[in-house]
Amino acid sequence: MTELFTKDSPAPDDEKYWERKSLNRRRSPANAVVREYVVPKIQEVAKVIAFHQKLKLLDIGAGNGFFTFYFDKICDACGIDSSRKMLEMNPVSKTCQMDARHLEFEDDSFDVVFCHAVLHHIRDMDSVIKEMKRVSRKYVVIMEPNRNNLLMFIFSAIVREERQALKFSLQFLRKLARKNGLKIIEAFSYGQIVPNKTPAFLLPLCRMFNFRHASGMTNIIIADSSS
Repeated sequence: MTELFTKDSPAPDDEKYWERKSLNRRRSPANAVVREYVVPKIQEVAKVIAFHQKLKLLDIGAGNGFFTFYFDKICDACGIDSSRKMLEMNPVSKTCQMDARHLEFEDDSFDVVFCHAVLHHIRDMDSVIKEMKRVSRKYVVIMEPNRNNLLMFIFSAIVREERQALKFSLQFLRKLARKNGLKIIEAFSYGQIVPNKTPAFLLPLCRMFNFRHASGMTNIIIADSSS
């Protein structure tokens, strides 16, 4: 895919954070823990959205492909990210470097526009959601950390670049979506796995919490963007 990002484009927040050397140790999308984190969430989304090979999906903040890798198996997926380093690790063929606040796509370019753990890294969250809504024909799906999960709260408080996640209760995410013109279809918290931090030996225990519950690690919003 043609690279649409230019040097003159506005730099994303925490730019250096996403180019640091420690990212080389990030788990691959095919890792068992990552798979257990991602696939059940996609299955939850698939209860609302009928995925098929011709459905066009944009993964914003795709990174090294945790979600893009699995979406690409069930639809026509494209991933964008502000970090060149992260995209170089993404195994999906359709990727490009781009600022989520200024998407260089025409209106209604995708059936589904998705982001995972992006908004809490950006100061102007409204601009990202408005852009997601603009380029989506039908659905917007947003996943963010749940501040009401104790482990996520502690992690977000300790790591400076994650601190804005302390705002992200499910109620806060609902208000953010509605404020920017999205009609919420489903809103829930889910699971107890952290893709890069959960030890593999704990996976059997963590699988037991792969369901919707108030203290789930991840908040999920599925919304209609066409209203």
